[in-house]
Amino acid sequence: MSFSKEIVEDALVACGRSCCICHKFCGVRIETHHLKPKHLGGDDSLENCIPLCFDCHAEVEHYNNNHPRGRKFSEGELRKHRDNWYSMVRELNTPLPRPENSVHVIQAVNGKGNMVAGRDLNIVTERVVKKTVVQTDPGGKHIANSTARKIQELVKEFIDLHTAAEKDPQRAAQRIWSGIKKEFNVTTYKEIPAEKSDEAIQWLYAQIAMARPKIRRKAPERWKQSFYKPIYARANELGMSKEELYTIAQTRLELKKPVGSLKDLTQKNLEKLHHIMIGEVNKSKRGD
Repeated sequence: MSFSKEIVEDALVACGRSCCICHKFCGVRIETHHLKPKHLGGDDSLENCIPLCFDCHAEVEHYNNNHPRGRKFSEGELRKHRDNWYSMVRELNTPLPRPENSVHVIQAVNGKGNMVAGRDLNIVTERVVKKTVVQTDPGGKHIANSTARKIQELVKEFIDLHTAAEKDPQRAAQRIWSGIKKEFNVTTYKEIPAEKSDEAIQWLYAQIAMARPKIRRKAPERWKQSFYKPIYARANELGMSKEELYTIAQTRLELKKPVGSLKDLTQKNLEKLHHIMIGEVNKSKRGD
């Protein structure tokens, strides 16, 4: 037996169909996980359930007790991740209370087309648009200008992918910008806190990765091009020259001929190299 339909519905509503660890919106790409495994006595209750995206679920399940590397996700840690995220979702969905000192005045006029005024009445027909002015602190409290430019660049790449997939670019733009605001709880991307700069970039890379399959068959050359920048970016992050990158490609992909350009690689090998470089960057961050 697994979680009942009612338990799964309650959990997905509580998390807003977003992963309780990485907070990525998943849509249908979400799964439910037992905090305490059933073979250790865990039950199928809502209390023992945590919704996770495919990647985080794989990470949680991946740890090998017989060959421990890194830090295992504990039951308590997962429970705190879930409870914190549920709390944030509830807060986002709670309407703001009316200010205590606000006065709600109701005026009633009887009859049709009547207008009542004590003195001269001036009617201004010009539309009044209220704008919220956001004071940002680039490089201090908020993301630096270089990060802002990188975000703009990745957003453009996301829109370009949808355009190549014959999707509405305007709708894609609305989707990615609103996604950033929702993910980081800001009114503009320039308000993203400085300490979340890397998280914002990684979140956008994830959105691009999810959009990439849309063009694999419709625009195979554009699909290949979409891998070049992230592969070179990760090589640059590791302080690796192009020649060193090509050597890794030849060695790790077990190619017989030297690699002179990423364009030499097949779709399959290009995708493999992308995952290899992600792995190398993650190992570097962990200090392996």
